[in-house]
Amino acid sequence: MLAFLAATLFCPLSLSADVAPTAAPTAAPRAAWHSIHLAGDPLKALDAWLKLYRAGKIDFRSKDNIAKDSIAMKFGVAPKNGLGHPTWAGDLDAILEAVMKLDSPAAAQALLEVAAIGLDQGKYTVEMSPGEVRAAGEGWTAKLAGAAAKEELAKAARGELKIDKAFVVATQTAGVRCLGLTKDAAFRPVLERALGDGDEMVRISAAEALGALGDEAAALALIAVVEGELNDAVLISAAQALRAIYAKYLPKAGAGTPKTDPKKAEDDAKKAGEPASGDKPAEPAAAPAAPAAPEAAAATPAAATLPETVRLAVRAAIMALGRTTWRADMALVRFLDDFRSLETVPALIGVLERFRAHPEDVKSGKLSGLLLYQAHELLVGMTGAIYPADQPEKWKSFWETEKDKIEVAKKPESPRVEMTVAGGFCGIPVLGTRVVFILDLSGSMDWPMEEEGKDGKKRRSIRLDFAKRELHQAIDAIAPNAQFNLVTFNGDDKAEAWSKDLLPANEKNRERLKKYVSGLRALGGTNLWSGLEEALKIKSLIYGNRYLSNVDELFVLSDGAPSVGDVQDPIEILRLVHECNKFSNVRINTIYISSATPPEARANEPRMAITPQELMRRMAQQNGGKFREL
Repeated sequence: MLAFLAATLFCPLSLSADVAPTAAPTAAPRAAWHSIHLAGDPLKALDAWLKLYRAGKIDFRSKDNIAKDSIAMKFGVAPKNGLGHPTWAGDLDAILEAVMKLDSPAAAQALLEVAAIGLDQGKYTVEMSPGEVRAAGEGWTAKLAGAAAKEELAKAARGELKIDKAFVVATQTAGVRCLGLTKDAAFRPVLERALGDGDEMVRISAAEALGALGDEAAALALIAVVEGELNDAVLISAAQALRAIYAKYLPKAGAGTPKTDPKKAEDDAKKAGEPASGDKPAEPAAAPAAPAAPEAAAATPAAATLPETVRLAVRAAIMALGRTTWRADMALVRFLDDFRSLETVPALIGVLERFRAHPEDVKSGKLSGLLLYQAHELLVGMTGAIYPADQPEKWKSFWETEKDKIEVAKKPESPRVEMTVAGGFCGIPVLGTRVVFILDLSGSMDWPMEEEGKDGKKRRSIRLDFAKRELHQAIDAIAPNAQFNLVTFNGDDKAEAWSKDLLPANEKNRERLKKYVSGLRALGGTNLWSGLEEALKIKSLIYGNRYLSNVDELFVLSDGAPSVGDVQDPIEILRLVHECNKFSNVRINTIYISSATPPEARANEPRMAITPQELMRRMAQQNGGKFREL
């Protein structure tokens, strides 16, 4: 990881309570256009709004009526029918729409200032919600239609605007991002040029913008990035952009396939004696299983229908494996899974060999069990052979003797149903090797729940007692080369970590953690965000700042809606976690306990945009994990 991303890698904000609510970023990057004082009420309105915002006088999240303070109304840019129930968010939206309708270079510059919020190194508070403000700026900037206005965005993307040096990168990054959102393929060369910029943030944004643009002509430029990039976040962005560009060549999920009830599929698999997909790798069979017949899985398009650049992209991805970090390798393996090739098999065996040859890299966090699991799953899925992940020599021997006979199975349209396992946490397998458990200790964890016993019968138990038993089991089952930690939260401002750092899963630490878990008590409200913030070590409100821990898997268990803390809105929590985890590839699994909740408690649950169940489900879905509701 280059020095910049060690301090700044795509995590939008930290919500530390010690940040003063009136702290404001340094002056705006509005040099050229600010000095000439652009004419026009919408531009003046935006300038006035931003001055208040940067002074820390706007709580962007507030739903209070601001009719008396509305900048849009003061400058006469509010819609004819008014703002309804005016809020600061609605006020900004009305102003940005009016600026966008000017569709001029000056308007483009003004909109870019908003789209650059939080991309600079200023100080932003929770109340300022820079991610939401930036998203509003990007959304309206993308609607610019005039050639002159778009060319102004291109100048910004090329770094040609004359602004203060402190804001060059932020403005250039905003220009790149917004240019991609316009979906105008005429500016593809500008974005391709930005792929070679000296700043990682600009390169990351350029790759993302090309993915959003969706122009297949950009494939060669992205492939060149995959072939030579040394920064893991840029490499991840390029791999994801290629997946987006080539997505049209993949069959739609479920197309031509009858719908399957996941519960029925799991029951049928259990009756048939199939192992759970999350179980430890099976012992090798006497002989490798025959490769799956082509008709056994829904096929990706035949090679003849794919453009030549797909083959080049596959080879570039294979070459890039192991060049940077396991996080980038995860993105590359996902691309190789989309477009399966015989050439991929020895490369995946090479991944298994890295784990065998360098066990110290697992302990240091340079390698993750998530990558081992993913590479092994793809090998099994492509070849039909079944050998353990920790025996790469058997895979190598298989390849050397069978490579001329292997017919690579195409990627299924629908993922295999992942069943529950006994050796995981609440039935979800522990795949990572740097694992953090996040446990809700709010007062409701003393309530009853329905728990299914080994005999299949349901019985009543206390939620916290159930969680403790599951934690004890997971602690015993976690891999000996893994490291772990536990974070608990309730209604306090800050969550509590069992250990300052991840600790090795040796016998002494296992017993220490189990003793600590046994003594836990439930009390207070539900500050879910504090638990996530502590586990992910989120320290900054700046878009681009990576958290400091080296976690690869989280397990979050809760039984209620966020009721206290800096961030309680479930949509905002989802956005923050997803952006923070964008390039870190932490697998986030969630468990939500809802059974046997007292009726009066259900009636008093806070009204939110989505239910707490949906919050937990989406968090797992958006971050590569599994969700269970109990």
